[in-house]
Amino acid sequence: MLQRTVTVLALSGSILWACGCQAKPAADEASIQKSLHSKGTAHLMDEVAKAPEYHPPEDGRLTEAQVKMYLDVRQREQQIREVAFKARQAAGEPVPADSGQDQLSYVQALATVGDQPGLADIATADLRAAQELGFNPKEYRWIKERVLEAQMQETALALSQQIAQSRQQVLAQLEQRRQETTDPVQKAQIERQIEDFNKNLQATSVSAADPVRQANAALLARYKDDLSRLQTEDQRISHQLQSRPEGGESPSGGR
Repeated sequence: MLQRTVTVLALSGSILWACGCQAKPAADEASIQKSLHSKGTAHLMDEVAKAPEYHPPEDGRLTEAQVKMYLDVRQREQQIREVAFKARQAAGEPVPADSGQDQLSYVQALATVGDQPGLADIATADLRAAQELGFNPKEYRWIKERVLEAQMQETALALSQQIAQSRQQVLAQLEQRRQETTDPVQKAQIERQIEDFNKNLQATSVSAADPVRQANAALLARYKDDLSRLQTEDQRISHQLQSRPEGGESPSGGR
């Protein structure tokens, strides 16, 4: 009977991780500060390590539920990071120049737990947010990687399209010059330029987009406004804290 009870409890714990069935955590600064103090980074990472393993789908594609999870975790992460930044400033610790969500790695966070706990809180804010919202932080890590991959591909494709348009404009200009010139020597030079340009174009052509990343990017495009708001909030937090006077005082003189 005891063994059966333990098994049921273990399964219940796994279900809670999987479905995020915890109550929504308080978003006020005092509650977040209390959470940071009551559970240090070392304790947090120990719990993350013990979370159920996440087995990603073989096709590597995100689901709509996972994108919504990402948005929820990122919003909570921003709340935690802002409080952690303020605590770091109040303690006289310098705020990193680039406060982006991917600035600090987990290894760096562990290296600073002893002497700079505020820095560790900032670095692990996303994992803390996932845990507080009842999501499996290991699944969130996988989702975050897929989101970053999709965003990087979209950026690369947009850049390649701009380059392709510029090349087409150059080719059009060369072709126009070739047609307008009557000097056979000059015409031959322009034709060689066009030939060399086309050879270089083939050598540097961008390979076809990865279909999985493309599918993930298409899904994320449906949440373009939400993702844009997250980016804007990241910039606001960074600008607000970087513009504070040394020592962490606000313009009104408070902390």
